[in-house]
Amino acid sequence: MSADGRPDLLQGGVLGGAGFGPLGSGLVSLLLYSSLFVLPFLGIVVAPFGIIPVLHLAARRGSGITAWGWVAVLLAGAAVAGGGLTAVAFLCGYLLLVAVPSLSVDLRVRFRWQEGRWVAGTILTATLLCLAVMAALSWPAAPVTAAGEWLRTVGQQAIELYRKAGVASGNLELAFDRGERILAWVLPSLPVAYLVTVLFWLRPRLPVIGFDLDAVPFEAYRCDEWLPVVFAAGGLGVLLLGGTPRWVAINILGAALILYFVQGLAIIRAHLVRFVGRGWLVRWGVALICLQVPPLPVLVVALGIVDSFHSLRPRPPEDEKRPE
Repeated sequence: MSADGRPDLLQGGVLGGAGFGPLGSGLVSLLLYSSLFVLPFLGIVVAPFGIIPVLHLAARRGSGITAWGWVAVLLAGAAVAGGGLTAVAFLCGYLLLVAVPSLSVDLRVRFRWQEGRWVAGTILTATLLCLAVMAALSWPAAPVTAAGEWLRTVGQQAIELYRKAGVASGNLELAFDRGERILAWVLPSLPVAYLVTVLFWLRPRLPVIGFDLDAVPFEAYRCDEWLPVVFAAGGLGVLLLGGTPRWVAINILGAALILYFVQGLAIIRAHLVRFVGRGWLVRWGVALICLQVPPLPVLVVALGIVDSFHSLRPRPPEDEKRPE
């Protein structure tokens, strides 16, 4: 039960997977995840719930592999049997949204990882997975070239839909032309950014699901101490490399910048919480403002990077007291 006496969906019922074994938990997980491909826009919100039955099983049995493993094998078989690009995308999305986070939670509980290391490890693994899948799908063409062709095809289809609807598409064509070159380089970072949102939605709910983890407020979040190494390696790769290696470096750097952006939001939240509380409107409102108002995204990332070396959080009251 939740604090207000209502049933908690994460602890029981269909989402909690109460009474389900590996087969049932995996099936419910697959159905919820499928909404990403079946329900336009709404699926983005519903699909992350697909990990809840798997984690519920993991909390009871110590691992969720038996729940998501057979689903992954089934989807892989469909892709190999000639399911085409759609089947491959379906499989990769399931691995990204369910398998990788579930496995990372298992490892976090087993090795008692700090929260920053758990998040960084999950995101970097997801980044490498996206890079490998995109490189395999684009072979023998360069990934950036193939991504540009995919985006061009999607853009043309969107423009054609606007034209059929009687809407002027001139500005839309210009927007696609300008964004195509940039998106072709950072396309793998888009699902990674989505996964970051899912992870930080999930992190305070892990103790509720049944894991032996402490509930830590968001304003206390810090990136892993080794993340500056990833940041430096990605930056040097962007400056010194070219072609596909540069594409890899750009997306690794992008993953590090996303995590530093989250740390910057945690710093802002740590200062705001003293005045406006921890309401959901504060959490999401600040994040949306920082994303949409330039140059705030760059400044928030800079806050996160600086905080890794020198704390920018407000000092607790006991530290401000002078010894008698």
